[in-house]
Amino acid sequence: MPAYMIALNRSVHDLQKLEAYWKAAGPTFEGRDAKPLSSYTQVTPLEMMGPLEGVVLIEFPDVAAAKAWYESPAYQQAKRHREGAADTEFFIIDGGRVPAEERLPHIRNRKA
Repeated sequence: MPAYMIALNRSVHDLQKLEAYWKAAGPTFEGRDAKPLSSYTQVTPLEMMGPLEGVVLIEFPDVAAAKAWYESPAYQQAKRHREGAADTEFFIIDGGRVPAEERLPHIRNRKA
């Protein structure tokens, strides 16, 4: 099942460093069957918890492939350019859908 890497750029502190990161990060996807779906396209705010400068959405064949890319020495080297350049959140999500009655088991199973 496909998985998606999502990066939320909340704020930029050093555009020059961020541009160096973009240049270094691009080649790290080569040979990884990664499919860029969206990269810094226009965001239409609906319900947001704060500022958002940009979003990146990349599809991978599965979570293992996405984690392998993120943990790769090539990406970890590229990621150094981003340090201090921007406040960014990264996460990987599985494609698919969990039925409503099965969602949030860690909360449902709490003892009152």
